[in-house]
Amino acid sequence: MPVEIKFDGGQQYQLDAIDAVLEVFNGNEEQGRSEVADLVLDDGTLDALDRVVIGNQLVLSSEQLRRNLRAVQDKPVLTGDGGETPAIPESLRQNWVEGEVVPDLSVEMETGTGKTYVYIRTCLEMHKRYGFSKFVIVVPGVAIREGVKSSLAVLRPHFKELYPDSQYEFMVWDSSRRQMASDFVRDSRLKIMVINLEAFKSEDNIFRRKDPEFNGGYAPQELIGASHPVVIMDEPQNMESPASKRAIASLAPLAKLRYSATHTDPKHLVYRLTPVDAYDLRLVKRIGVLSVTKDEDLNGAYVEVSRITATPGGVTATAKIFKTIAGKTRLTRITLRKDMDLFDESGQRGVYQGWTVEDIHAGQNGERGYVEFGNRTHVHEGVGTTSEEEQHQRLMLRQAIESHFEKELQLKLQLRRGLLSAAMKPLTLFFIDSVANYHPADGKIRQWFEQEYEIVRSDARFRSLEMPDLDVVHDGYFAVSNRGVPEDVSSRGLEGAKVASALERIMKNKERLLSFDDPLRFIFSYAALAEGWDNPNVFTICNLQHGRSEMRKRQQVGRGLRLPVMVDGERCRNDDINVVTVIAHEDFSKFADDLQKEIEDDTGIKFTGRIVDLKKDKISLQLKEKVLLDPKFIELWEKISRKTTYELAFSTDDVVADAVRRINTMPAIEPIKFRLARHLANINYEGITSSNAEDRGAVAVSGVRKLPDVVGELTRRVPLTRATIVRILSDIDDLGQVKLNPSVFMDQVERAMKDALYAREAEGIVYKQTGDAWRAELFKEWHQSETIAPASMVVDVTKSITDQIVCDSGIEKKFALFLEEREDVPLFIKLPHWFKIDTPLHGYNPDWAFVREYPDGKYLCLVRETKGTDQLEELQWESEGWKIKFGSAHFKELKVDYSWGNDPKVLIEVSPNVAAQGL
Repeated sequence: MPVEIKFDGGQQYQLDAIDAVLEVFNGNEEQGRSEVADLVLDDGTLDALDRVVIGNQLVLSSEQLRRNLRAVQDKPVLTGDGGETPAIPESLRQNWVEGEVVPDLSVEMETGTGKTYVYIRTCLEMHKRYGFSKFVIVVPGVAIREGVKSSLAVLRPHFKELYPDSQYEFMVWDSSRRQMASDFVRDSRLKIMVINLEAFKSEDNIFRRKDPEFNGGYAPQELIGASHPVVIMDEPQNMESPASKRAIASLAPLAKLRYSATHTDPKHLVYRLTPVDAYDLRLVKRIGVLSVTKDEDLNGAYVEVSRITATPGGVTATAKIFKTIAGKTRLTRITLRKDMDLFDESGQRGVYQGWTVEDIHAGQNGERGYVEFGNRTHVHEGVGTTSEEEQHQRLMLRQAIESHFEKELQLKLQLRRGLLSAAMKPLTLFFIDSVANYHPADGKIRQWFEQEYEIVRSDARFRSLEMPDLDVVHDGYFAVSNRGVPEDVSSRGLEGAKVASALERIMKNKERLLSFDDPLRFIFSYAALAEGWDNPNVFTICNLQHGRSEMRKRQQVGRGLRLPVMVDGERCRNDDINVVTVIAHEDFSKFADDLQKEIEDDTGIKFTGRIVDLKKDKISLQLKEKVLLDPKFIELWEKISRKTTYELAFSTDDVVADAVRRINTMPAIEPIKFRLARHLANINYEGITSSNAEDRGAVAVSGVRKLPDVVGELTRRVPLTRATIVRILSDIDDLGQVKLNPSVFMDQVERAMKDALYAREAEGIVYKQTGDAWRAELFKEWHQSETIAPASMVVDVTKSITDQIVCDSGIEKKFALFLEEREDVPLFIKLPHWFKIDTPLHGYNPDWAFVREYPDGKYLCLVRETKGTDQLEELQWESEGWKIKFGSAHFKELKVDYSWGNDPKVLIEVSPNVAAQGL
């Protein structure tokens, strides 16, 4: 038997949301019903109706409505620190237009907190308090319509107990039953009509057509408009087009009530229950993330096309590739254009040879676009060129099954220990992108599931569970063709009867799925049906779409946010149990960042733990030319501006020996793996963070890695001859490691070879002055009066050649402020970008030069490099350490005190090496 869900009519946050709407109509008591005998036509004339229409009536003036609204918005609510704040802050309020008499109110409620319950009960309260009897619920699609229809039916017994004198009749608009409009307006009882926006948005819709055989010759829209219904807009962000607004207005609403978790244009906001509030008050389940991520694999040409954009100027594609910059290879976003060569764009990574953009095809008629490359590879929009996608999907599916079994076991143990008042059946929901992967019986996802289910079921950990047999434990909820065959449905076609058939099946079984009488545990659904359906007992959600998924994180998580229901119909309020686990193909930080950004975009919440001010400002820099004439500057510049050249002296044998030693002692190469980790999300106004992180192991990626031309690639990267590189590789202990992960092997070998080479060069490098120098006049010639930078990184100074200094990092800013405050530093400069020292690693631009005075009147010229650490091996870029060593040799030739580090108090002092040399 289906579980009869017991609803709690005393939840304060829901009562607050209802009261917030009702109080706007204070003063309209007992005057909300009207009898209309005339219909206002489009030309403003009156047409007598053959029967009276029973409708709603609002007698409040615009000013009364405005005062009521402001009283609701000004109502004090408690803050987290015990203080008070207005329910709706000024920044979220809209101006009330003088003469406005159709209240347009917005209620914001997080998914899973009972939004539908609230607006249905609001109808009952408005009928009880004000006599309003006509309500139209407008929904954006079939999915939400079926959900509302189900809720109206399921909630009727609950509301009958609360409102014995105000029971409602509800109907879903059916264009084949046009007489429905007359039934709606001529009945004095509380009537609720549910209608799709698409059913009356067009002039051609039957809802807007006159027919002499029905409704006395009036269009259904005319009759319903005569009753001035209260229009409830479910998910109004999907009703913002001009045609949608005209359609809503054609209903001549007495008032518009908007309900959503993600308003894009909230009108007069009267109540807010944000995602953070919902999680903090434990009104929804907490969120767990079980991430299944693949190690970075640089052994092939990875191209991920995220979006294709067609403009009059041409077609471009936003994509990600692995790009090498300054010796580091990272996944980088780029814009693809016709004839672009990814070999050059990637920093000449050999795996991208042959990847030239041949053409970019924009999608048409619902089909995804794709990028065509010169090597005949097509990469479709939303897809990456990974070769292990099926293994990744299967591993995610396996983790979802294990997560489900773990929840079954947890619930069984909690019931045995008396921590649950009744048993509870968990559900797992899979979203797939093609029905063919589940139906017919040989669909790959179906086969994977059946194999993995039996494996997990036989696991010793779960043998105490009495799980259903395979043939009844899973099923798919899909649209069905006329021949009864499950089939795909485009997300663009959600208004069809085929989608309705799939949704009807889900909705009708919603309460039955909670019962152990129904053995079904694992539900497979087409991703396009995600919106509008959820079940309180969904504890695990697995989206097997990968890169193709257009499902937002909030939408995905929202399918399982509602608090679960036990078989006795009561809600479970145990925090340890109430966790919905999302199986994600990305790591927790990426999942959390995406979810946090969606919440910020949807609600306007700004999490305090996130740095949100990355704006760059226009900065004016005034050059103080008189400083260039200061004797201290002249002497400082004379000492540090002299140019040098260098000579190298080292033994190739020494380089080979050192490189072999370094390679033999480098960490062992690991094969590429999928990493498994579980996190519990903490959500508060500081942001989304992880707690209870758990490493769940790793699984090696199957398949053989393609071996590149190792010698050729290293010859391109390392300034050694091919013969020397071959010699080094021949002498190392285990060349076979290259097969485990060729890319990582080459990266580590490259660094070892370069370190060996630069170590020998640093030992034998000799700088000599050329007799040339940087001219001080270049400060004037190269001066920029304006630059762009974050204002937070600009320091006002009085002791430099400009009135402000733009810093590149926090440690630079700290050092600039330190020098500015020192009384014994009369002058300091941030060395300009054109001041570069020749090194074997190209040009090196030190950070600072300054003068330090001593009590005896003497002063010293110093050059300093500021870094985030004082340990060479901890520097972010390997080249930084070698440039510091080469820079040290350069300034030694100039007899200038040079040092580097991260502590201003150390950097201000004479460096030990210089002191020892008596410079």
